[in-house]
Amino acid sequence: MLLFMGMKPLPKILLALTAVAALSIACPAPVQAVPTTYQYTGNPFTTATGNYTTSDFVSGMLTLAGPLAANMPLTAVTPIAFSFSDGVQTLTQSDVRFPGLFFFATGPSGAITQWEVQLQGFGRGSLINTDDFLRGDLGISGGGSGASEAPGTWTSRSVADTGSTLSLMTLTLMALGVAARHFKRAAA
Repeated sequence: MLLFMGMKPLPKILLALTAVAALSIACPAPVQAVPTTYQYTGNPFTTATGNYTTSDFVSGMLTLAGPLAANMPLTAVTPIAFSFSDGVQTLTQSDVRFPGLFFFATGPSGAITQWEVQLQGFGRGSLINTDDFLRGDLGISGGGSGASEAPGTWTSRSVADTGSTLSLMTLTLMALGVAARHFKRAAA
């Protein structure tokens, strides 16, 4: 029987904790949304002026609280984080004047099929735009600009749940119980 710091035997509670740990590891919180990061890679600009070159292009990432739904019509979404660059400037949630526009539509697998992302920076004339409807990307900064006439591609990845708080807490309590038992035997 397990004695924990002079307390009465706890075999029933240890058995219950073991069962909870096994269940929480086997079924880790399926109702929680899994953050999903979408990565955009644009095509090189076909026209460029000022500090832009035809080697520059729009690229970026945004993270949503969960994946986009399959067959979703064009819908506004709110990312929990984002960062977009046009080769000259990078705009994140702390660099934009307004929250930004993020509209997406998806196909049967949930992959992005249509979009509009528009970010306006604090600097005068600072803009990054990627748009499937206008068929291309645009970057404007410091009196220069770059544009491509073909939209890029989106990829996504989900961040897997590595364990719920309950399972980690249960495993910690079980480890403390085993350690207490070990020290109790060593003292005897």
